[in-house]
Amino acid sequence: MRECEQDYRGDLHNSPQAFSRYLQDLAARHKSLNHTPEEPHFFRGELEEFYTGFRDRVNFPALIQEGGEVRFTSDNADNAFKERESSFMVVQSYPDDNDYDAVYEAFDLCERIGDEIIRRMNLDKYEAACMVVKEFRLDEVTAIPIQNVRERYAGMRYTFTTSAPFWNEIDTRNWRL
Repeated sequence: MRECEQDYRGDLHNSPQAFSRYLQDLAARHKSLNHTPEEPHFFRGELEEFYTGFRDRVNFPALIQEGGEVRFTSDNADNAFKERESSFMVVQSYPDDNDYDAVYEAFDLCERIGDEIIRRMNLDKYEAACMVVKEFRLDEVTAIPIQNVRERYAGMRYTFTTSAPFWNEIDTRNWRL
């Protein structure tokens, strides 16, 4: 497992890039995805692309990381937290709109792969360097089926939120004092 970058305080970084590297590693290790540089099955994209058509040629099944939303919260003691909503899709193509068995086989495959990724994250959180994985909670996961009839692919979209401490102290190296 790759290490996340560290910030100026030496703390583990909570970045989309670190999570992206983690997911890409999972895509390479999962036998159904078998991601390689020559035949990529891991991509970064957005939900809108799922419904309008992917910009790049996608090899199926595919693991697609979406961008996420960040919120900042604090408690009454002024402890601050950075909450990151993360999402990914597992997508599979099917050949014919009228072959409902193939459509549901695509949904089933995507759910099996997505569930395995969630299981892996739940296990990896105990030794993870990446804060998005380290702070992962199974009870924060939601999965919904998604389908693009025009492009003939279906999948599952997984979303979850993680929370990590947010340091209120500034890095004086970034400011002219």
